[in-house]
Amino acid sequence: MINRKIIGLLGLILSVGMLVCPTDGSAEWYADAYSGAVWTPNTDLTVTSSLGTTTTYHGLDVHNNWTAGGRAGYWLDKSNLDWLGFGLDVFFFHLKTPPGQQVGVTGSGGATTQFAHWSLPALGVGFDVLRIRFPLLRDDKFVHGRLQPFLAAGPAVFISYAGQNTFVQPDGQRSTNASVGVKVDAGVAVMITKQIGAFAQYRFTHFTTELDYQNTAPAPATEGFKTTYDSHHVIAGLSLRF
Repeated sequence: MINRKIIGLLGLILSVGMLVCPTDGSAEWYADAYSGAVWTPNTDLTVTSSLGTTTTYHGLDVHNNWTAGGRAGYWLDKSNLDWLGFGLDVFFFHLKTPPGQQVGVTGSGGATTQFAHWSLPALGVGFDVLRIRFPLLRDDKFVHGRLQPFLAAGPAVFISYAGQNTFVQPDGQRSTNASVGVKVDAGVAVMITKQIGAFAQYRFTHFTTELDYQNTAPAPATEGFKTTYDSHHVIAGLSLRF
């Protein structure tokens, strides 16, 4: 469900974007495509029922997985501000536990162990409200530098979808959630020509999902599934400048 917080964030970012977007051609626009690997540490899944009970699945093991995405935006082209930019980043990754893993479970009935299989595809939409580069090795051909270390940070909207996950959620139900998190990038780009470059970078993402289900056992109830994911991405790609 898209809540008011997300709608407000999107409205604020759109307004800021309209204010800072260059209209006089004083920008270097970019379009990037990339892919890479994702590592996510173990996490806990907490299930809260409207009946007043809370159950926690401890230490869900999240598989290493892949990620892919693209981004577009611009760097200011004025010589004294060409280190500053803004952008929009869209990327996909999959948060998936190995089938048949056994985890510790605590709740109102005490502690026990249980099998759990959790699969959560996630689409991230990142807003680079702060994007900084360090133009190095400048010359007449590469006026913004042949070597460009960069940093980027900003809020991100994460849209996650839970299909049928074994031993965890009620049978035959699915749920989708949109939540606000953060995305931070650090990397380096190397310009091969004035228009084409290659880059490698590290990315950190943080977000919390809250998925709701309707359960009938032991009695009709609404259950909220809450999990926080801190993921580490290593990616590489190509960049077009124009």
